[in-house]
Amino acid sequence: MCNMANNLDDDRIKRLKQTIDKKLAEVSSVTIVPHKRVDFDAIGSAIALYILVLRQKKEVNILIDDSTTTLDPGVQTILKEITTKGFNVITYEDYKKKFDKDSNLLILTDTSQQALIPIEEDIINKKIASEKIIEIDHHPFGHTTIKAKDSFIFSEYSSACEIITKMLFLSRTKFSKEIATYLYAGIWLDSNGLTKKGSNNETHKWAGRLVENNADIDKVNDLFMEDYNNNQKIQDLVSNRMNMFSYTIACLIGEDNKKYSCEDLAKAADSCLKYRVDASFAIGNIGNNIVSISARSKGNLNAGAIMEEFGGGGSILSAASKVKDEKPSEVGKRLLKTLKPNFYIDKED
Repeated sequence: MCNMANNLDDDRIKRLKQTIDKKLAEVSSVTIVPHKRVDFDAIGSAIALYILVLRQKKEVNILIDDSTTTLDPGVQTILKEITTKGFNVITYEDYKKKFDKDSNLLILTDTSQQALIPIEEDIINKKIASEKIIEIDHHPFGHTTIKAKDSFIFSEYSSACEIITKMLFLSRTKFSKEIATYLYAGIWLDSNGLTKKGSNNETHKWAGRLVENNADIDKVNDLFMEDYNNNQKIQDLVSNRMNMFSYTIACLIGEDNKKYSCEDLAKAADSCLKYRVDASFAIGNIGNNIVSISARSKGNLNAGAIMEEFGGGGSILSAASKVKDEKPSEVGKRLLKTLKPNFYIDKED
């Protein structure tokens, strides 16, 4: 049964490559669209797709509409590298002026949710109607998933980079050391560092194949450390504001009168996972009487379910929420009460 499942999975990946090839033959240009607030998984998969399209001698670009300063320092480094090498990175305004036409194919990567796509809904709907859109994602299908005909959602995979990596190997597509490194960074991010709860045997297999193809692991580590080292607010949160609710939960509660960004809180929560904890929560004031919570888990605690209690949501491993008209200290106390009844996903006897 296991071999049969693997064969069916291989067939789905091969169909993805065949669909891309077929669609490329029908269009003159391609726009690759990672999600808003692009991260290592989104940019890594987008870069690999860019090279794949470029080899078919099609005009290709990557649409990123984020302000560079809002992105992780490591992601900023990657963007600088690829633009220096001549990659065509455009904004949404650029897209509307030059590429919003029937002869342009959209390839969404690492997202299938309209709210996370940096393109207006009416344009997406036109692309769906004309069948000039492909979506590639590893997040589970939900009621907000866009309904494209060529939808490839592999929720059993750790990341979009893992999907693209397998597609490249199964199609025997050659790629450079740099592409291998970017793909490895995406897998590393979304698998929580290839931990047991964040990955499976297949994840390790394809990450290993990237290493065999000269992925630079030292560079990946450096990219992730940039996020921590370059942000004093994150370091202050981790060093001075960490409270251990128990041996297995870390909570970073920002000062009530100090303002943080959502990115600061997310990076701080990520940084805590290097300690011997099962999960971490970073709580801080982001302005306008709104407190943001960024939740990270190694898999024993369902971060998404906890954040739903605060009006947010997400996956088991990564989630967030926003709370109005409360102080960070008050939200922290509520969080402790919420965690106590249902601590582990799988309790041991």
